[in-house]
Amino acid sequence: MQRIQSILAATDLSEPSDHAVRAAAALAELSGAAWHILHAFEFESAQYPQLSGQPLTFQKQVAAANAALDEQLTRVFRGKANPASREVMIYIAFKAIRERARAVDADLIVLARHRQRPVADAFLGSTADRVIRSGDVPCLIVPGPLKLPLRRILAPIDLSEPAMGALEVAMNWGAALGASERPADIDVLHVIPQVFNFADVPLDAAGIHTQLAETVATVSRRAGVDASVAIQQDVKWAESPADEILNYAEESRADLIVMGTHGYGAFKRALIGSVAGAVARAANRPVLMVPPSLWKNEE
Repeated sequence: MQRIQSILAATDLSEPSDHAVRAAAALAELSGAAWHILHAFEFESAQYPQLSGQPLTFQKQVAAANAALDEQLTRVFRGKANPASREVMIYIAFKAIRERARAVDADLIVLARHRQRPVADAFLGSTADRVIRSGDVPCLIVPGPLKLPLRRILAPIDLSEPAMGALEVAMNWGAALGASERPADIDVLHVIPQVFNFADVPLDAAGIHTQLAETVATVSRRAGVDASVAIQQDVKWAESPADEILNYAEESRADLIVMGTHGYGAFKRALIGSVAGAVARAANRPVLMVPPSLWKNEE
């Protein structure tokens, strides 16, 4: 079973990013992991207050950023923050996050999701988007509070290898981060787009259910899941798979959605796959994005 031993919270110091910082600390406390916090910015685009009406120098920008980070930690934890490390870097944000994650051997990166801007940030925000696309560890996107311990996890899968890898992570999280008396329940959802529902070329519905059951059984054995984990399987037809996933998460009151990213090249995908990207952008609950490198490295 994969363990979470090091967590990196990336913050832009805004109030929405308070959720990411708080979630990282809570996950660390529950899992016994160390957690680290990073703020990165490009010097030219820094938005810190000016002193006496004069532009801040390089050194003063760094000092102002450190002061703002301390202020956030005080705001979130009321002076009781205990990150294993705190870092301010003047660098392109997504590259800084990626490098810092490697430096602290992070098993997880936690990021906040901000409100979409009309044109500039069509997805999650340029930094979060690039971290997800270029990272090699799972990324937790939090639009609000993360409820712990986890009670219910939704794992939408399309029967591909990346989806199977994400399902294994969902099972691990359910076992490690559930309540002390029982692991989190796992809802495994397979959504079939209505575009494939042709009368003259009918899909084998029974075969799909069988394949889903076999996939879940295979991943359960691989993850070492015992009989105490409640796993529910469901197959749905939908005009929009992303909307169906979001509705299912709402109705089931899932605490977390876990999805695999496919790792396609830039010209073959929009963000991280159209369905995963749409869910990550619109979900009103945390979404854990699992990169292909996680399961490929274990083959």
